[in-house]
Amino acid sequence: MRPVRINQYSVFLVIFMVMFAAALPGCSGGSGSGDGSGSGEAALAVTSTIPENGAVDVPTDTTIEIEFNGDIQPGTVNLSTITLLSGSAVIPGEVSCSESRAVYTPEHHLSQGAVYTARVTTGVKGTTGTPLASDYTWEFTTIGQAAPSGQSAWAAVDAGETHVLAIKEDGTLWAWGDNSSGQLGDGTRTSQNVPVQVGRGADWDIVSAGRIASLAIRTNGTLWAWGQGMLGDGLPTRVSVVPVQIGSGDDWLSVDIGPMYNFVMALREHAEIWAWGENKSSLLGDPDTIDNSLVPMRIGDDDDWVMLSAGKDHVTAIKSDGSLWAWGCNIHGQLGDGRGGDPGNDHQVGVPEQIGTGSSWYFVSNGDQYSLAIKTDRTLWAWGHNNYGQLGDGTRTSRNVPVSVDSSAGWKIVSAGWDHSAGIKEDGTLYTWGSNGNGQLGDGTTTFKTSPVQVGIGKRWLDVAAGRYFTLAIEENGTLWAWGINDAGQLGDGTQEERHTPVEVR
Repeated sequence: MRPVRINQYSVFLVIFMVMFAAALPGCSGGSGSGDGSGSGEAALAVTSTIPENGAVDVPTDTTIEIEFNGDIQPGTVNLSTITLLSGSAVIPGEVSCSESRAVYTPEHHLSQGAVYTARVTTGVKGTTGTPLASDYTWEFTTIGQAAPSGQSAWAAVDAGETHVLAIKEDGTLWAWGDNSSGQLGDGTRTSQNVPVQVGRGADWDIVSAGRIASLAIRTNGTLWAWGQGMLGDGLPTRVSVVPVQIGSGDDWLSVDIGPMYNFVMALREHAEIWAWGENKSSLLGDPDTIDNSLVPMRIGDDDDWVMLSAGKDHVTAIKSDGSLWAWGCNIHGQLGDGRGGDPGNDHQVGVPEQIGTGSSWYFVSNGDQYSLAIKTDRTLWAWGHNNYGQLGDGTRTSRNVPVSVDSSAGWKIVSAGWDHSAGIKEDGTLYTWGSNGNGQLGDGTTTFKTSPVQVGIGKRWLDVAAGRYFTLAIEENGTLWAWGINDAGQLGDGTQEERHTPVEVR
């Protein structure tokens, strides 16, 4: 249910750099103005930065830009020569350069109210080979209130059926909620109503929580699974109470486990889709020729996928050209192809088929037989089952083609749950809609809503995850909040008390 978008250029970045970096003497492709030895040429120097030294109220989604007094060699601009620090912790990100400018893009939003130190070392060289005269260091402070003292901020979260997985900014992995099938991964089958650390590693990057199983990718690209089901390690349905590595590959980019059936979809480095588990509703392909799979198997031959999302019994994915594709069950029109919506005929599709002819899709999230998606113009669209208004179009009518959720743009991220939805706009405001019998919309009521309603007013939100009758969201200052059903301790507040407004996770 929780999608992870892969930058569509990342697949080609390494190839691009290898092919062209050696051919270009500098980021601009020019030859420089001198040899830097006895010609009187000025030493390489930093002339300006964004943010500038001492800047305050810097947006948490900032990039770091460095302007030099001359063109620079691309091979000398890397994560060793340009770094961003929070205290002594290195902030992960990517670097690039063009002519005389270098750009550092943090992997995640920065924390609110935090002081960051940026550093450029003498390893950066001009096109003539002249290095930076000395290390250049400066500081800036992000906007907002800092996270509570002594706590590492939360960076990512995913909600399963009755359990939660989350990663902190320090790379540690935490879990809470139902643990009857070992889905927390803490070595026990004891449920927890507060976060418990999974192992002792501090290199976790992506998580996906399903019904009774969990998956995660580490920063080294390896894939791990635990809980109950066909985990992908070649063994039949079983229980593992600790993470086990799936294969030996280190090229996994994203992973998403279905919220109901035992199947997994994942993207690998070469933009290929791989899957394993149960082949219900033709999720892995034609059921007459493909049975359940105990290990990852490739879906089709295409190698231009950038994002995918696994629903209850259907999958939706986006290609690098912005086209949208889907396959699986279509009983409520969740494939968005204009068919379906007939309970007597689910129109199963066993191979990816394109939804419409558009090429402007940016983000997608699948729920229980419905989908939400954002276009590049940041408008929000939905289709599929709509019994509680989870599509957000003001009705309870199911749709078999994408329909606009509202007339406004500015949507940044959405999360489709069982039958309620949540989304964050680019201004940091949070909205929910759909079923609300357990207060999962967080608006203080138990009344379902057929259109988005703002919740958590007065805060700026960074990430959101809709589970089964509960919701979690990360505030920009790194604090984590939860609301809705809490019978298994899935809200992480130390109780099993249902909450109808956001409460902070302990």
